[in-house]
Amino acid sequence: MGVSRFLASQLRKPSGLSGRIIARILNRGNAPMNDLTVKVLQLTSDDQVLEVGFGGGDLIKRMIPLMPRGRIVGVDFSPEMTAMCSKRFGALVRAGRIDLCCAGADDLPCLPDAFTKACTVNTIYFWPDPIAPLREFWRTLRAGGRLVVCFNPRATAGKLPYTKHGFTLYDPPQVQHLLEEAGFRDIQMIPGSSRLGPFVCAAATK
Repeated sequence: MGVSRFLASQLRKPSGLSGRIIARILNRGNAPMNDLTVKVLQLTSDDQVLEVGFGGGDLIKRMIPLMPRGRIVGVDFSPEMTAMCSKRFGALVRAGRIDLCCAGADDLPCLPDAFTKACTVNTIYFWPDPIAPLREFWRTLRAGGRLVVCFNPRATAGKLPYTKHGFTLYDPPQVQHLLEEAGFRDIQMIPGSSRLGPFVCAAATK
């Protein structure tokens, strides 16, 4: 397996020692996207938040201090990341402030209308059918709930060699169309920038 293909597989589903190393790199590399995601979510002290694809937990770390009476549920496809973050946030898990589980984005183990906010960063490329996870977000959000999908658009991600292996890349109008098809409204495309180039936080309301 070539380096680019291996890296792509680890980005999709981190595993083993390589996955733990990748998670630490992503915590640093995703910082600008996570920062903007937190701002766009407009968190309040008692929000109930769902994050899909929490990886190494950097976004969880940024969100939890802003919601002292709230709770975060994290869902990740990788058993390695679920175990790593369960240990990292052990005290908050035991206190009931954070709940982490291993599952796919297209079949979330969450009740309908459970969350006031939801987010995902750098995961949309890996969804075989993107409408299915977006409809799961819609199902689990309360009426008026806010979703933020943060991603590198085709112009940025297409420059990276590993995105040729198993990534589906999107332009902002395509993501807007997917959100509309899943039932969301009031969609905004909010631009940001990282060392890789421009990225976008798509914000939408149920």
